[in-house]
Amino acid sequence: MTNRPWDPVNNFPNAVVAESNYWVTEISYRQHTLGCFIIFCKRNVTHISDLSDEEIVDLKHAMKEMENRLSKSPNFQPDWINYWQMGNGLPWMHFHGIPRYKMPREFAGQKWVDPEFGHPPIWKRQKEEKDLIVEIREKLS
Repeated sequence: MTNRPWDPVNNFPNAVVAESNYWVTEISYRQHTLGCFIIFCKRNVTHISDLSDEEIVDLKHAMKEMENRLSKSPNFQPDWINYWQMGNGLPWMHFHGIPRYKMPREFAGQKWVDPEFGHPPIWKRQKEEKDLIVEIREKLS
């Protein structure tokens, strides 16, 4: 696995679910909805317009891979996936993948509800327990 410069204190090294030539996909430590993930560029880029053609094509494949993993897992099967690229808190190119659900899901002893389906999701500030992140990653590996 590549080094993870976007996480200098190495908070969530067990969150990596996939890696390609240009991108690393991790389960997000903030589960705004069940199965949230982040796709990080391996190269330090701050603007989408600075991505190479190869990085853009590989990003499409990384996104499709996560969409397939989520869709094929009976624990997730989202109705839609939103992607956000903001860089407000971390100016390292990354995309947040936020699965969206019309109906609640049960996972890890919790009921997961997406009350804002069809609208922008509520952005949670609290970090999830590391065990939950690992459990999600294992289901999607």
